[in-house]
Amino acid sequence: MTEQEFIDKINMKYAEAKKLFETDAKYNIKRGTAHSVSGYVEDIFSLYMAERLDNPNNFYLVDKLISLRFSKNGKATTFKPDLAIIQNQCLTHYYDLKTNLGWNRELDKYLRQKDAFIQKIKGRKGWVYFEKENRPEIVFSTELKYQMVVFSGWNINQDLLAKNIELASSLDNVDLHILNIWDKKENSLSMDKSAFDCLHKEIQELV
Repeated sequence: MTEQEFIDKINMKYAEAKKLFETDAKYNIKRGTAHSVSGYVEDIFSLYMAERLDNPNNFYLVDKLISLRFSKNGKATTFKPDLAIIQNQCLTHYYDLKTNLGWNRELDKYLRQKDAFIQKIKGRKGWVYFEKENRPEIVFSTELKYQMVVFSGWNINQDLLAKNIELASSLDNVDLHILNIWDKKENSLSMDKSAFDCLHKEIQELV
């Protein structure tokens, strides 16, 4: 799957999301708010990244709870990446996928909390719960980062977006990737090839 094919698939899903999943059967059923496409974005992004690594022995966990304890008898802490990649029992990649940044335009506090959390779990052991008798132990890579991948950078003031990007670049354990940026000349969204290149480079560095 190419970068453009990835973008096109999501754009097509956005178009479908505006329609009813079932026929209106001539009852004048009209949909207002579009269906959420976030689950689809998680799935297609996971496939896209899996194809980049091309290793059938890896685990690509989509929206799956992961746990650890910070002390022997302490309460388990759980978190749920939109995509976590596990290679040889090591969690090497943690992705958080957003369709846009309209949900939280001021990312300062959010990203700083993620930065601190990643710093705290790096090198520690945890586990993934599949079922009662299947809870494999994992270790969190010492090179782990929180990577926010944003499909579209349009639903936010562009100066504020630049501020958020600058903040993310200043944090040791955070990366922010905006896959589509606003082209002022064309007055439309345009794929940011450099964001994809960064994703490709980063995923290969931890193989």
